[in-house]
Amino acid sequence: MSWTMTSSLRAAADPPLEVSAGNVGGQPLLGFDLGVRGVQRAAAGTGLVWLGGDFERECWSLPSVTGYTMTDDGWWAHGVGLMSIAMVRADQREEDPEPLAHALYRDLIERVRSAGFPELLRIWNFMPGINYGDGDRERYRRFCIGRGRALAEAGLDDSAMCAATAIGSDEDRFRLFALAGHRRGLAIENPRQVPAWAYPRRYGPRSPAFARATALPLAGGRFGLLISGTASVIGHATAHPGDVLAQADEAATNVEALIAVASDRLDHPGPRRPGLTSLVRVYVRQPADWQPIEARLRARWPGVRLAGLRGDICRRDLLVEIEAWHELNHGRD
Repeated sequence: MSWTMTSSLRAAADPPLEVSAGNVGGQPLLGFDLGVRGVQRAAAGTGLVWLGGDFERECWSLPSVTGYTMTDDGWWAHGVGLMSIAMVRADQREEDPEPLAHALYRDLIERVRSAGFPELLRIWNFMPGINYGDGDRERYRRFCIGRGRALAEAGLDDSAMCAATAIGSDEDRFRLFALAGHRRGLAIENPRQVPAWAYPRRYGPRSPAFARATALPLAGGRFGLLISGTASVIGHATAHPGDVLAQADEAATNVEALIAVASDRLDHPGPRRPGLTSLVRVYVRQPADWQPIEARLRARWPGVRLAGLRGDICRRDLLVEIEAWHELNHGRD
């Protein structure tokens, strides 16, 4: 896709969004507190445990944030071109998450539309017991049904959905975070992988609904690339079952493939790997695997900022998942 074709994504007021490790300026539109140490306590915000890395807080900020509203079970706020939402609900791994997922996504869509920010750009789902249950009763598969039902009722096509992450926690809450905007981002798919929304029936009665990444035009001629939770999947199959470092390598290759596709489509010739302008979260099933994975990624991506979190991946044979914020800005690493 050429620059002329992508110019329709841009408008006079592209959001002046900055994503940083800690708050380096502006006002926080969306923040994640990751820095609770140890494996017995949950980190504020995600419900996961921070295992180590370069940053313990991730801040998505604008020069000014208005309309901040807090309720007993979440909050929402907005600024130039963007809106953030957090919703937290009680949840148990023994419960069927389908009704809750349906209600959460129905409320999410209604809220962003009524506020004038109808385009979903990035979603995070942190849920207890994501792998609990057998076959089609597994909680992740049931979550996909509930989410899909809400999307269908709202007239949203799976193939037009935004980047997303779904990770299993050890707490008794479902935490949903979302970023929405006035204008749609550009969905990016990975040529090495079948789109998630086109998975075959073997992965459940309802395919997952998310893009592999979303590109968002930003002030200053930049693009932000919001990379979904990315695992060791080739085509639609898990690669390297049982080998955590091989899975980390494969996930990293998939992240690089997404950056390359986005760079080509948006005519941004910068580095095609995470670097100094990136923030990378690594979700690790077994805490003991974090240090060797960290060393592997640092050798591959010098200068990148990493944060490790203990979390379960949506398939039982996946041991690690990587997500990232990456800027495309004409060659600056």
